[in-house]
Amino acid sequence: MSMGKLESFLEKHIEGFFNRKLGSSVEQSEIMKQLERELLHRRKKGRTETVVPNSFYIELTEEDYQRLCVRRFLDDLYIQAEKLVIQNDCFMDEELSITVNSNSTLARGTCVVAAQFTSDEPEEARLSQVECNTIILDKSEFNPPLNLPTEYKTVSLLAVEGPDIDSYLEFGEKQIYIGRRVNNDFILTDTNASRLHAYISYERHRHILYDAESLNGTFVNGRRVVSPQLLRPGDEITIGGTVLLYEVI
Repeated sequence: MSMGKLESFLEKHIEGFFNRKLGSSVEQSEIMKQLERELLHRRKKGRTETVVPNSFYIELTEEDYQRLCVRRFLDDLYIQAEKLVIQNDCFMDEELSITVNSNSTLARGTCVVAAQFTSDEPEEARLSQVECNTIILDKSEFNPPLNLPTEYKTVSLLAVEGPDIDSYLEFGEKQIYIGRRVNNDFILTDTNASRLHAYISYERHRHILYDAESLNGTFVNGRRVVSPQLLRPGDEITIGGTVLLYEVI
């Protein structure tokens, strides 16, 4: 067994073994780690891009289900998955869906996290997710009683140079507009910026920068934006004399 495979085996099995022996509860951080491992394990690499699964299924003991399945926990799961897509320079197709269910047969201190592509999921499996003790976190169906927010903020823009230095904006799936207009999301006072200079859209769970036919152009890491520009953590967007840093928060 290679060193990498041995490490993976230890992470998945030995850690769970000690949890069971100690009789501890599953903590949120462990579920997050398993979600990340599953997302990266199931990713599909193409010639020009990598796509990760969009459907996640989590089983908890009845005790952990009652303890963890609150609004904050569900929000954190969704945010974690969206951040992982950006941080690992991947794409995700279709809506992100997370199903959390209780399982009375699970040993204390254990949980199950599985991921797959919705397109690969049999129709009967999708229908079975409406069982009485299941919470489905699907952003396209945010209804009471969960009363979940309409947007998760996963990234930020920070002005690191220019007249608006230290101006800051956090955002997620909402399309944001940048420029001197007072109704823009990120308002600039830079006189070299157009009223509507650029905008950032959310496509396939990634942020894409567009120049809005500005007079002086928009640049990313020193290169002029002439077509939709995929943003990556650490990218610097230059608008006039202003430099905006794009980061995962």
